[in-house]
Amino acid sequence: MKMFMSKLNINSSQAKKIFSKLSLAWRIIAPVEKLGEGRFSDTALIDYDVINDFDDIVFDRQTFFSAKSAVFPIRETLFNIHDKTINETDCNVKPAIIFLRACDIHALQVIDLHFIKDGVLCDKYYKRLREKIKIFLIECCESFENCYCVSMGTNKTDDYAAFMRKTQNGYEFIVKDQELAEFFPKGSDNVTLPRAVEKNYRSINIPEHIHNTIFNHELWKDYSKRCIACGRCNTSCPTCTCWTMQDIPVDNSGNSERRRIWSACHVDKFSLLAGGHDFRKDNADRMRYRTLHKISDFKQRNGRNMCIGCGRCDDVCPEYISMFKCIDKINQVINGGGYGG
Repeated sequence: MKMFMSKLNINSSQAKKIFSKLSLAWRIIAPVEKLGEGRFSDTALIDYDVINDFDDIVFDRQTFFSAKSAVFPIRETLFNIHDKTINETDCNVKPAIIFLRACDIHALQVIDLHFIKDGVLCDKYYKRLREKIKIFLIECCESFENCYCVSMGTNKTDDYAAFMRKTQNGYEFIVKDQELAEFFPKGSDNVTLPRAVEKNYRSINIPEHIHNTIFNHELWKDYSKRCIACGRCNTSCPTCTCWTMQDIPVDNSGNSERRRIWSACHVDKFSLLAGGHDFRKDNADRMRYRTLHKISDFKQRNGRNMCIGCGRCDDVCPEYISMFKCIDKINQVINGGGYGG
């Protein structure tokens, strides 16, 4: 079957009509500016939310958080227990179109490996949301300050249903998904393929082999003094998927809900086991676990790094702890140069 491909250059009026048709079938989720919700007084927060118009989309600034909550909700009721009978919840959420940059598309592929690995180990609650997602690519022409996506190989991707670029008079589209054909007119306009960042402000070498002796290296002691275990790096990270399970009573007759709720490897008691054993009490141990999981452990099992180089964890840390600099310190240790900075 011939692959559907449409290249369109349309004005704002046409774009509004396309948006109206799309929004009947999908929630459209994209980066937006939320005035007054930033980290400091009278500042804005760039975050993902449902939009009402293509003109709402912020193309030139990075979001504070990723869009992972669309497929991995912060709180999700898996089933309820009523009169001692277990009833699974229905997935009635409307399908979604999500506008993602190349690095965040790679992040979604990483989350897929967590929850739908090879189709054998499958989390059905994740899968039913994931199957309702279509990805629209946002290009990155220039690097953001703390990105190192080029080093991680996440600056480019062909994994998208459609691509959209804002122009002076409207929008350019490249549509690849056959299911979208009824929403977009066929076209063969002169639309340039998505551009990608070729150079970040900083670059890093990811070590291929990290020996276990680094577990006890003194470089981690610095994080024991600085990290306050707030978990902001985990919640902002597009590939962190740690969660806990809670049974929530809904009335006085014993009925309850089982909910999956975000958790984080940095927060207190995350690694607490039955019997009271907590094998990562020290914040330095948690930082070591997270870092090595992002650049070594996950890759050994799945063939790709978990870190995508988006730099969000550097942006949000209140103690100015940098994942990038942590990787650099590991490189210096491996190369015999000690560490600093």
